[in-house]
Amino acid sequence: MTVLPLTTAVIGFLLGLGGLREFLVDGIWYGQLQPLLVGAAGALVSSLLLLAAIAIWLGWSRWPRVATVAGALSIVFHIYGALQPERNVGLLAMTMGVGIGVALLAHVKRHPQAALQLVER
Repeated sequence: MTVLPLTTAVIGFLLGLGGLREFLVDGIWYGQLQPLLVGAAGALVSSLLLLAAIAIWLGWSRWPRVATVAGALSIVFHIYGALQPERNVGLLAMTMGVGIGVALLAHVKRHPQAALQLVER
């Protein structure tokens, strides 16, 4: 078994805590729109990372598609969230989000036979 599913799950959980904090405290409690939207999107991306970790761990037949979507959305979201002027995502969260996204995409690229398993029974 690979270390990637466990790493993806831990990073997805940690990033999800930050997204939920942004959503609940700054978005709902203080009524700010930007943190509300970014926190909700961050929680969604983190949920996709957790789903990708489960899919890889259990060997779902569609894990390459789930991992590709989760990795690409993680990269796009964390780069967008770290941009000025709002900068809702910090440097560490951006590094972890982009890093795990690249790792997921590389894992899918290294296992091209997984796409063939979709047709096989």
